[in-house]
Amino acid sequence: MKKTAFAAIDVGTTTVAVSLIDENGHIIAKSGLLNPQHVFGSDVISRITLSERKNNLARMYEMIIESISGELLRLSEENEAEVVCGIISANTTMASIILDRSIDSLGRAPFECPYDENLTIKLLDGRPFTVIAGTSAFIGADACIGAYTLFGNPSDENVVMMDLGTNGEMILKKNDELFAVSAACGPAFENSTRASGIYGKTTLSAIAYLIKRGELSRELLLTEDFIENGRDVCISGTRIHLTEKIIRSIQLAVAAIYSSLIFLIRSAGLKTEDIERLYISGGFGFHMSLSDAVTLGMIPESLLDRTVVSGNTSLSGAEELLRNDKILLDKAYTGGELSEEVFKEYDIFRKSIKTLAAGGNSEYEELYLKSMTFNKR
Repeated sequence: MKKTAFAAIDVGTTTVAVSLIDENGHIIAKSGLLNPQHVFGSDVISRITLSERKNNLARMYEMIIESISGELLRLSEENEAEVVCGIISANTTMASIILDRSIDSLGRAPFECPYDENLTIKLLDGRPFTVIAGTSAFIGADACIGAYTLFGNPSDENVVMMDLGTNGEMILKKNDELFAVSAACGPAFENSTRASGIYGKTTLSAIAYLIKRGELSRELLLTEDFIENGRDVCISGTRIHLTEKIIRSIQLAVAAIYSSLIFLIRSAGLKTEDIERLYISGGFGFHMSLSDAVTLGMIPESLLDRTVVSGNTSLSGAEELLRNDKILLDKAYTGGELSEEVFKEYDIFRKSIKTLAAGGNSEYEELYLKSMTFNKR
């Protein structure tokens, strides 16, 4: 007899992660795979732009639904389980595609979110999967559910979560207030040298290595030789070729992350020293060296000993919702969709987040321009 299972799914721009949870709340299987939509570009802006051409949006929808369904079937068979329902967490663009909604509104001002409530889709021959909502166009469910899970400790008054992947989303909790901002860092961290099979972690380490050796100016005054020929660097046995283009893309991304973080903290009426905990989540954040991040000025050096790498909090948040108050089959699932009670507290949390607009803000613009170096902050 097959065991009953519930699925937690995180759909990122780059990867898809899946967990199967049994009736006792135990994880019985985990897997990860590449998001097949990568053929339409490595970042959400590329997906949004290309979605407007021909039948690309329909193809993106079919690709991700087939990918998720196929992985659920594989895990079900391998673990002799029957998946009865699940929760899908994703950034706003990915979630909208899964819901088969147009994402045109995410590509132009005023950047309206295609959906703002938890919605159900059917997979696996009619099984209900809830696609949870975020708080705005660029503060998606992946960041919201991560912060919701991380901010559960009432003793922490001032905490920040930075979700770093192909997007940069930040949420700050100040006592009972919640603030958020999105950093326009593009795909630089995860995909800056993907053509050679090397990802952002190694790129940052290579740049930090050159800075520490004095071979690269913190002010980013590149020599003519560097501009013309680039530089080969070997990091942990991996050879990477740094070019001016790579340096400049990381420069812009680092400036966006740092200035957005400081702008968020100041907008909440706080100072850097007031932050008790900085959580770094997301695909890139999980692998990133904190020492390299400080060396390049991405995060303030004073926060290093208060920084925690928290992994894929989008997936762990979805898992936690399924375990909510230890209610699974007996209370949350009654043969149809998950009970609304499962999402009640999460919905209160996400709807109370105040999204800040960094673009066009003079304070943010000044911070951003001053952060165009690799100086330690």
